[in-house]
Amino acid sequence: MTHTLVHPAETARPKSLEDRPIRAARARRAGVKALSAVTRFDGIVIASGVVVLGFHAIVNNSGPFANLTAVGATVTALALIGALYVVDAAANEIIDWINPDRWDGDIAYPLAEDLGQIRDDIDSGADPEEIRHSLRSSGLLETAGAITRRLAVAFAAQGEEDQAQRLYAATDHLRKADEGLGHGQAGEESADDAREDLQ
Repeated sequence: MTHTLVHPAETARPKSLEDRPIRAARARRAGVKALSAVTRFDGIVIASGVVVLGFHAIVNNSGPFANLTAVGATVTALALIGALYVVDAAANEIIDWINPDRWDGDIAYPLAEDLGQIRDDIDSGADPEEIRHSLRSSGLLETAGAITRRLAVAFAAQGEEDQAQRLYAATDHLRKADEGLGHGQAGEESADDAREDLQ
């Protein structure tokens, strides 16, 4: 089973995460990777063990499966399936608890709601020039472009070139939109920041 993180808009970041030391993040990420491997491969391990024990029971007429009746075999199969789900559920709960990256980006949800308010203001007759000026001077698209470009660099570092190229294209679109507002800096950062991203 694969662990998938879902963060609906109403989900709030637990306060208990705020005080976790940054130096422990690597250890927690290692734990997440190990537990994710458990959820991916525990079914294979259990199935392999059953096959080995079953083969041993057939060949040597000994072992835990040697004298199983049809009812016993059914109960054993159900118990193994239940154990698989229990292990997966426990691993996923621990992953959610220790994962230092689970809540990254959740600020995007309230931000999207606030931007929706600007949209509603336009629909209700707000001065478009005032809003255009705010969008330009706030650097909103510039910041969105910088985030998108850093995401592209991060995906490229992971070898996911297709995803990286899509994000680079999105950065170009954000830069053009920023230019349309009269600012023209979306996705652009200082040379030092760019070098740091590419390392």
